[in-house]
Amino acid sequence: MTSPDVSVIIPAHNQAHYLGHALHSVLAQTLQDWEAIVIDDGSTDHTREVVAGFDDPRVRYLYQANQGLSGARNTGVRAATGAYLAFLDSDDELEPEFLAVCVQALTADPALGAVHTATRFIDESSRVLPQLGAHTLSGEAFRRKLRQGGFFPVISVLARAACVREAGLFDMALTSLEDWDLWLRLVERHPMRGVPQALVRYRVYPGSMSTNPSRMLANRLAVVAKHVGEPTGDPATWPATTREMYGYAYRVSAFEHLQQHQTEASWALLSRAMTIWPPLLGQLDTFYELACGDQMKGWRGKAALLDVEANGCALLTWLGVLFANTPTLTGLQPAAYGNAYLALAMLSDRAGRWALARHYLRKAISARPRLITSPAILWRLLKLTAGHRVMRLVRAGTGTAP
Repeated sequence: MTSPDVSVIIPAHNQAHYLGHALHSVLAQTLQDWEAIVIDDGSTDHTREVVAGFDDPRVRYLYQANQGLSGARNTGVRAATGAYLAFLDSDDELEPEFLAVCVQALTADPALGAVHTATRFIDESSRVLPQLGAHTLSGEAFRRKLRQGGFFPVISVLARAACVREAGLFDMALTSLEDWDLWLRLVERHPMRGVPQALVRYRVYPGSMSTNPSRMLANRLAVVAKHVGEPTGDPATWPATTREMYGYAYRVSAFEHLQQHQTEASWALLSRAMTIWPPLLGQLDTFYELACGDQMKGWRGKAALLDVEANGCALLTWLGVLFANTPTLTGLQPAAYGNAYLALAMLSDRAGRWALARHYLRKAISARPRLITSPAILWRLLKLTAGHRVMRLVRAGTGTAP
């Protein structure tokens, strides 16, 4: 029997109500040379019956006593016969072109160990949410972004089976972020890159693994310690890579706690992140995420639904406390306040609150005058000052893009 091109590994634990959607998304692939391996990881629901309802010899069912997500995926990897591996969680879905596009990308560049696609978010009813997860990076930019945290879900990856096995499979000691750990090991040997199309659907809902910020933090720190060592002694004495990885780990955990309304813990983690890796204060995305406040994944950046003023007040209060308690960071105040006000201006503009956007943008330039030298910032200021209708007329007459 000829081996398929792709093995789609589907760990399943008491997710029978979503599993059928996942399997239907595999059957709908435009590339049809695949096998789907469902690893029933000790389910007590009707997972077996769902799989039995698919009368297709390419769909395989394996049962094992519960070993957790990593153990289930590893069972699937060992059973797989395809040259490429896809990791589809039982509550997620693939777009029809996922396998075809990713196989083509790996075929075109034999040096690649894996690719990932952009991500759409869906809710419990499979409704597509506004946010899009997309970072199309390659080379050192990809590796650096990966060191800063897993920025794509495991379902968006297609990897060469040989490269996954060479990297050592999923670490069963981790109960989340095991995929991030695997990709960090894989890119030490083989490059990865992003594919710009949004070809997977990642489901977000209350009670999922990603909504437990304490567990996510514990596992995130465990991954970082595994790769750069335990965080002992004064962070100022750590190598730059170590400080960077721990700083980003605490930063993303702060965002996750904020999304779960654990505000006090969030600000404490954020302060820890900044003292370990102060360059985070100079990054606009730090403040954009904070300006989004507790807005949930899938909706983040939907400005019309935000209370920008309340989020801005909380953000600016935290900055004041941070600088008052950490004199060593004083020199970063202009960059921090400039980025904070700029993020608030961007979201206010997007929400159509132009007077508020003008206020925040002027505060940003006052805090950090060099912002006015940026063509994008200057254009935004002109647009907000002259009014959107006037600027549309200008664009129409000059052909200038915003």
